[in-house]
Amino acid sequence: MPHRPVLRLCTLLAVAACTPAANDTPSVATEIASSVPPRTVSALATPSSWAGALPCADCDAIETTITLAPDGTYRRQGVYRGTKGGGDTILTDIGRWTHRDAGARITLRGSVQGPDQFAVEADGALQLLDLEGQRIASALNYRLAAIPDPITITHPARLVAAFQYMADAASAVECGSGLQFPVDMSAEYPTLESRYLASGTRPGAPLVVRLRAHLAERPGMEGNDTVTALVVDSVTAINADDGCAALRTQDAIAAHAWRLVGLQGAEGDPPLPSDNRATFTWDRAEGRFVGNSGCNRYSAMGVLRGTTLAAGPALGTKMACLAPDISAVETRLLALLSASPSLRVESDTLVFSEGPADVARFVRDDGSRPPMD
Repeated sequence: MPHRPVLRLCTLLAVAACTPAANDTPSVATEIASSVPPRTVSALATPSSWAGALPCADCDAIETTITLAPDGTYRRQGVYRGTKGGGDTILTDIGRWTHRDAGARITLRGSVQGPDQFAVEADGALQLLDLEGQRIASALNYRLAAIPDPITITHPARLVAAFQYMADAASAVECGSGLQFPVDMSAEYPTLESRYLASGTRPGAPLVVRLRAHLAERPGMEGNDTVTALVVDSVTAINADDGCAALRTQDAIAAHAWRLVGLQGAEGDPPLPSDNRATFTWDRAEGRFVGNSGCNRYSAMGVLRGTTLAAGPALGTKMACLAPDISAVETRLLALLSASPSLRVESDTLVFSEGPADVARFVRDDGSRPPMD
């Protein structure tokens, strides 16, 4: 198939958050330092950034900055220099990232479009790949170089979000990535709340909206902690007609029981026993996760916050698991449930991720295996 990365990057101007920028917007390319040592993306301990000028079909260049965080989230900004309308345009994107092939490739799944794939070069640079995940045969530059200090991207983005409000608490799920944020009650928040209440939506139920917003650190509920909150800059539409991918993911997870087919722990990929019975089910009506851990039945109260699993301690039966492989699977699976993994559905597969690492895969359970007594 033909390579289309330039077209894909530039068509974002038509489908996502683009804001005119002053001509004196600083160039990220000038901040790149060649002395930055290579980074291992699979072992990031602190946020790290990459930057460079990528090709553009209808502008001079897309000066791109990507900041990856160890928790598996990212922020990306593209400054489209010399657009046809004159001046520059800024596009901002937030989402989740994962790595594979021992950290040799990363995938960004965010609020704009995607997924986008990058190869991690030997010198630590990120090389943009095409839609099929292949290298682009071109003399043009598709590399983003590592820069010495992380860049915090705060420019507003246009988002489709599922907004919820009840009892003076507000949150929003970014529909592309499934990330959930508390919503700060400053700026244009009163407009959003007023339109939510006027829509007749049941308190606490999600309402899909289009808005322009940015992320900012705000004081937490306790102690000196801070939380990343969504600050509403403007409200574009209520009851967005294109729906919300994160809510559809929730529906898909709740609609099926899932059987474990792959589990990766800290020591590698432990083989599953041939008679593996480990399962996972979200009982949304009861607000709990239930299943079989391979030896015992378990149940944990919890919810999905966006597409992040939030569960309390798992309670289970007390059968002795004498086989070491079954015991290892049970220990890892129960630990994973309490680790707030993010979830995504790929065709008929449910993937659990811890930070940027995929750690478990489930397939739909057709019920052909009898339950373990």
